[in-house]
Amino acid sequence: MAVKNQNMQGLILFSHINRQGSLSAAAQLLGISRSSVSKQLAALEEQIGSRLFNRTTRRIALTEVGKQVLLEAQKVELALQSIEHISEDSQSVVAGNLNVTCASAQGRIQLVPLITRFLAKYPQVNVNLQLEDRFVDMVAENVDVSIRVGYLPDSSLVARKIGELAGVLCASPEYLSTAPPLETPSDLLHHRCLFYQNSQLAMKAWSFVGNEGEETVTVSGPLSINDPGALISAALAHVGVLLIDKGLLGDTLRDGKLVPVLPGYCSIGSLPIYVVYPEREFVPAKTRALVDFLLHEMPDVVQAT
Repeated sequence: MAVKNQNMQGLILFSHINRQGSLSAAAQLLGISRSSVSKQLAALEEQIGSRLFNRTTRRIALTEVGKQVLLEAQKVELALQSIEHISEDSQSVVAGNLNVTCASAQGRIQLVPLITRFLAKYPQVNVNLQLEDRFVDMVAENVDVSIRVGYLPDSSLVARKIGELAGVLCASPEYLSTAPPLETPSDLLHHRCLFYQNSQLAMKAWSFVGNEGEETVTVSGPLSINDPGALISAALAHVGVLLIDKGLLGDTLRDGKLVPVLPGYCSIGSLPIYVVYPEREFVPAKTRALVDFLLHEMPDVVQAT
């Protein structure tokens, strides 16, 4: 199985097709037509002398030869990335494209203002910020820097702590004016509560600590949403009581649109916040610059909000 040097680009294209799951998605990612992707793949398959994908109208799947070729294609990608990083590290100028991910609500409220300041400081950098409320495979999806919440499993990623979530229980004054008394955590059983829920997780066990120790209440309510920003909107619309990271509430507490409740109790079970990037022998200057900037600036944002 011999592959000519000029087909290196075809190998990289093949890897993108496999990663994206379809020729159309790969074409959209690369900004080229689907017909161009199809022609380049056909040329690669002709040169190798074997089909790389089994294709139906709905999905593609690697053939046995395709699986072997993919391993070599990934080596080519890694080699090119290493060359790029060596080139970048040989220069003192912070420049180039950065792919960054963050959870939607945290990104909108906390990260976007910091990114705009970073870009003002480093005008030769372009940031592609993806707000994703899902697990992102940073290596497979070519992500340079990610902001993540929670304890991270052992991996090939470098994680540096930049703060912690600080939960606050709150509701609108309008909701509280007609709701039952709310003096202890157990009173939440008689309230309409708003909580985060997706297909895998329902965050409805709320824990607090007060003078009499810890107490956990399993709440219920008319509305659960898989987006913290939407939960805040529901609380502002007087739908119910919300337990959420204080850093995501912006000016709503200061302006009195939402007010803290149960002042004698503190929410427990806070999670750490990390800036994460792939572990590489050569970390690009642009990546180092953003990581250092976030390590310096984001703790102040997290604590102030």
